[in-house]
Amino acid sequence: MRLSDILKKLQQTVPEQQQTLNDSKPLQQLPTEHKKLAETEKLDVEKIYSESIICIKKLFKEINTQKTKISVSKIFESVRNIAWLVDQNNQEILLYAYYSTPDVYIYGHSVNVGIYSGVIGKAKGFSFDELKELILCGLLHDIGMVRVLNIAQKPAKLTEPEFEEIKKHSEYIKEEISKLEFPFELQQKLISVITQVHERADGSGYPNGLQLDDIHLYARIISVADVYEAMTHPRPYRDRILPHNAIVALVEQSKNQLDTQIIKLFVDRISIFPVGSYVKLNTGEIARVISTNISLPVRPVVKVVLTEEKVAPSQPKIIDLKENSQISIVEAVDETKIDTKDKKLLLQLKAARWWVKSESDE
Repeated sequence: MRLSDILKKLQQTVPEQQQTLNDSKPLQQLPTEHKKLAETEKLDVEKIYSESIICIKKLFKEINTQKTKISVSKIFESVRNIAWLVDQNNQEILLYAYYSTPDVYIYGHSVNVGIYSGVIGKAKGFSFDELKELILCGLLHDIGMVRVLNIAQKPAKLTEPEFEEIKKHSEYIKEEISKLEFPFELQQKLISVITQVHERADGSGYPNGLQLDDIHLYARIISVADVYEAMTHPRPYRDRILPHNAIVALVEQSKNQLDTQIIKLFVDRISIFPVGSYVKLNTGEIARVISTNISLPVRPVVKVVLTEEKVAPSQPKIIDLKENSQISIVEAVDETKIDTKDKKLLLQLKAARWWVKSESDE
């Protein structure tokens, strides 16, 4: 699909989906203390991302080993911090969502889906309470996978019986969520939403074959975030695809499987060339997208990583394409395959895809 076709498709007017009882207001059962951080408080984005990864890692371990109810205080803390960053339109958090966890992919995937879901919720005008609830659902959307991780981590394409076994993770959600110390009403809402994440607009999803109007709004949002994150991050049996190509695939899926309005909001926020991705400019330079300009999907802010001479720039060079009409993006590129004389830089670019910080680094 050409770039012009993507933009044309996204600009088509699509009727807003009817609000259903599924799209109810937040239960407001998440902790209310420090609901919003003080405007003057500066959050360490790297620390928030790292602690969220550690939190999910620990949670999956405790679900398998702990016999008593599991505390969710750390989960609430991660949710609050991510919601605050999203609510402030922080772009740096999207750079971290570019990472994958090399040991078990599900840890990074869970946190990244929470972040992307929050970005969509913000674009849809959610309140801070709604953002927190949505992000919580996003962080825990694959909690049922704890039962089938041995299959999910298989370094080869899954067989049909194995894939059918993976699909059963939706059936395990209720039991796994019940192990966590959530208030009853919030627990029930989490179960309801997360169970619907793999449903599809045309009824082809699982576990219940629901169609668009019967799928909770949160689940429709998380579905888009989940599909995009999965495509743009590697799995044990395959490599990732470029973020730009994933956007094209999302637009294609909007025909019948995913909510078109949600995809439109998502692309409007993260652009055709998402934060963290790499592009070739008409100057011959290679640059990394570091920020987006809302409603200008092909004119983000970029940082040059490779000059025309195929070496790292001697001085930092940031270009806001919104302000510089003479420079434009020619194409998306795979940073691990760029032609450069600087072999050290190439190794750094390859390593930069993986989140390898350990708990001991904290």
